[in-house]
Amino acid sequence: MDPNTAAVHRLPHDILHDLFVLCNADAIDSGLGHFAVVLSHVCSAWRASALTTPEVWRRVYIVTPSSLQEVMRVRAYLERSGAITVEAHIRVKITPSVHAPEFTLLAQHAHRIRRLSLLYSDVELTRMHELLGCVPVEMPVLESFLLSTVEPKGPEIALCLAPRRSRNDTPPFRLPRLGDSDVQWSSWASTNITDLRMNGLDRMARPSMESMRHILTGCRSTLETFEFCGLAPVYDDPNSILAPVVLPLLQNLVFFFLDDLAPLAGLICAPDLRSISISNGNRCVNPYPIEEGTEIVDCDMPRMLEHLSASGAMLQQLFLYCVPPCPRNTVDRFYAALPALDTIMLFETDAVFRDALFLPECTFRTPREPILPLLSELAITDTVATDLGRFLLRHKTQPVAPLKSLTMTYGLYDAAYEAPSILGYILDMCIAGGLRVSCRQTPIRVPVNEERETEA
Repeated sequence: MDPNTAAVHRLPHDILHDLFVLCNADAIDSGLGHFAVVLSHVCSAWRASALTTPEVWRRVYIVTPSSLQEVMRVRAYLERSGAITVEAHIRVKITPSVHAPEFTLLAQHAHRIRRLSLLYSDVELTRMHELLGCVPVEMPVLESFLLSTVEPKGPEIALCLAPRRSRNDTPPFRLPRLGDSDVQWSSWASTNITDLRMNGLDRMARPSMESMRHILTGCRSTLETFEFCGLAPVYDDPNSILAPVVLPLLQNLVFFFLDDLAPLAGLICAPDLRSISISNGNRCVNPYPIEEGTEIVDCDMPRMLEHLSASGAMLQQLFLYCVPPCPRNTVDRFYAALPALDTIMLFETDAVFRDALFLPECTFRTPREPILPLLSELAITDTVATDLGRFLLRHKTQPVAPLKSLTMTYGLYDAAYEAPSILGYILDMCIAGGLRVSCRQTPIRVPVNEERETEA
């Protein structure tokens, strides 16, 4: 068959255009950063079609330091993408310079950047603020930004922004300025941010408590997810008195603490909060570097729970990983402030968090009063078999929502069935009633995302 008569050569330009866009997106997701060049070198017809399809060239991949050929390729991508918005993905291998040709090109096209991600080697570039100083400050159409190490978990700044409806509805987004020795977060225009992650930032890049309040205040009408991991912000002024910021749209809150994050929790008032995850980085594997000379202060967990309980009226999911001890009355008050809780996961927590759930007799409720009446999913790593059995029986006899899912350790599950036991009989009865039971490894001193589940 004559190759020129193949069906692919008879495709109309508009269909070929759509296929190019779809194939290019799949190739990029698979790690082929220059697939657009491959498409344009198949034949003259495909090259003509690719060169008239700006969407094929909108994702620009840069490795710095770049060769002259790489710089010319980046310039070609930016020219062939026309006037549409672009996505820039940069891999930094050495300490960058704002005068490098790659960053000069970015600055020239900053008004078109829709997504910007910068990945760097933590071995060769240990201070994030050096890289921030090379990024264009004002990007009016930016929708997402990521500054992270190449490791799966490591220091990162990440955010998503709601698209601007017009040029006048909100000020254009601006990254923080770089000062003489650190990042000036107080100059950051945080308006329109919907998701914000600030994880493992070093001393030069970490915002102060006053700057954190400035950031949260700027996005108070749009922020939906906030994640802060690592060392806590410190006060610029020890005498600062910072009032909480009301965040009406905030639904997801993640804290991974290495020292005291309670003051940061005190800045947040979220009446519609739906999910809280708190992890103790001193017991879980810590992926974030700790600089020499850093003073670590134990987290004031009772104070953190007191702050968070004010936002617990609509809370549905609670995840606690290796959290330190608290007074029993503090935990009782915290649980009592969560009437809508649907899911609770207690991984290697102090016994008081389990006792407050399994042995609820206290001054705040009668023995027959239900605790967490809407609870339907429970995950627990270590507890006494009799306490778990008593909880399951009480949960069946109280006027509460039926428990749908129970996750326990393999050890507890095996102990319930190796020999006839009360817990085994209770589990059989609950499973017959529709309870789904699963098991996982005890996640002590392993990352919480490395879990193994199986249906029991």
